[in-house]
Amino acid sequence: MTYKLKIRELRQAMGLSQSALADKSGVPQTTISAIESGTNLTYETAKKLAKALGVTTDELSEEVVQ
Repeated sequence: MTYKLKIRELRQAMGLSQSALADKSGVPQTTISAIESGTNLTYETAKKLAKALGVTTDELSEEVVQ
């Protein structure tokens, strides 16, 4: 599973909208939308999203760009 699908799946499983995840993670909603559409994910953004989603960065995907 790619990181974009994993983030979307985890977000939806938690019942969060992109806006709610943005509030929880500190990552702008526009960035979350872009990531879920396939834009590259930086390590710093991955850390913020992983923390908000309750997973590790490793669980998001090996496709994370450091």
